[in-house]
Amino acid sequence: MSPRHSLLAQIGGDIVRFQEASAEFDAAVGEVLALGRAELTCLAQLHFGGPAPLSAVARGADVARLELAGYVQREGSGHGRRIALTGHAREWIETLWGPVQAEGLQLMSSLPDAELKVIARFLSAARASQDRHAARVAKLLQEPGGTRAARRRGGLSAAALHRVRLFVEAHLARSIRVGELAQRSGLSVFYFTRAFRQSMGMTPHAYVQQRRVERARGLLSHTTRSLGDIALEVGFSSQSHFTTVFRRVTGLTPAVLRRAGR
Repeated sequence: MSPRHSLLAQIGGDIVRFQEASAEFDAAVGEVLALGRAELTCLAQLHFGGPAPLSAVARGADVARLELAGYVQREGSGHGRRIALTGHAREWIETLWGPVQAEGLQLMSSLPDAELKVIARFLSAARASQDRHAARVAKLLQEPGGTRAARRRGGLSAAALHRVRLFVEAHLARSIRVGELAQRSGLSVFYFTRAFRQSMGMTPHAYVQQRRVERARGLLSHTTRSLGDIALEVGFSSQSHFTTVFRRVTGLTPAVLRRAGR
């Protein structure tokens, strides 16, 4: 093996070991904070980039869960509403990530600008390559074969169900049509409704309502926002509709649940 090939092999091995170490570190941090990888990515984005619109945070992150845990808060109103870190989250980030960040900066400071530029170009090209292959793999989840298998089983495939649930979480604040969910699964509305019920034990509409109520429960328990604001935040058209659905799902009205939690 030539010296160049040996060096490339060493770099490749080091990258793999670095990725493994990063994954282990993230897993450990996730256990400490009781968060998943998507939520950790969201915190990192807000830490380095500052407050951001909800649509700009990490895909798949359960923002409601981060709010309940006291890691993020909403700022502003209307189109200017953003997600920001709380002081509680900043303390944890400084405790867990601060030493790693400081050591990384120290390592980089010892390198001349010319070498840093080479590293930056390499990382940019590597990220672009990963994005291309991630898109290629993602297409495999949308192939007709997965749809046929889901129909044979009578339920949705795991990948299709995951896409549907992510879409629901990201759009709870607005009206969600069954046709939109069916598109994420690659099935017609008729087959999707039947397959979803087979997988989840409830209709798509009932699932969306359940998720609205669950998110509302968190806001009722951990914020002082009005019932009307919470109703709109979780996608109900009015406070009265919110109260009706909430009582049907939980057996209590939102006001009673809030008083019971105090």
